[in-house]
Amino acid sequence: MNRRMSPEARREALVQAAIRVIARGGVAAATTRAVVAEAKMPLGAFHYVFTSRDELLSEVVHTITDGERMAAELALLEGAGLEATVAAALASYLDLLIADPDRELALTELSLYGLRHDPALARRQHQLYFLEMEAVLRQVAERCGIRWTEPLPELARRLIVVTEGITGTWLADRDTDAARGVLRAVAAWVAASAERVDA
Repeated sequence: MNRRMSPEARREALVQAAIRVIARGGVAAATTRAVVAEAKMPLGAFHYVFTSRDELLSEVVHTITDGERMAAELALLEGAGLEATVAAALASYLDLLIADPDRELALTELSLYGLRHDPALARRQHQLYFLEMEAVLRQVAERCGIRWTEPLPELARRLIVVTEGITGTWLADRDTDAARGVLRAVAAWVAASAERVDA
């Protein structure tokens, strides 16, 4: 480990190491020692930037979901119609999944771990998903000059349910063409849940 690494860089390296360990062996495998070994750091480096393993696991969830939200927001098209804009945001999520399946596998493992050992943790994880999706939907509405015709939390929840299904199915069969087809249909459905805002 580079002793001159900033605390932020050490924290990020440990988060990325935890993602790899969880994806390979589940949450139980992500002991403090296993994570620092994966990051090629001494054990003391962990306690320098994290107070506990639970804090690390929480940071893993936040890091992955923040990355997904940012990818979707960066994919929003200027001057495009609503359906094309939603399709681009959803495609960016699928591209992220394809490029690094371990990230989503780690989230799935963390969710299952929470359901088995700490249901409140699983609820918080999914609540974060809903909030991140709401943020993307707000950006879409602003970019496209529309308002959603159903309550934003309900629309966000339905989209999370769909994307989780697509994620789990793609992780199992790696059928990218089928996943893209489903996402195109989802984009059309989302676009039907909006109306133009009068200028």
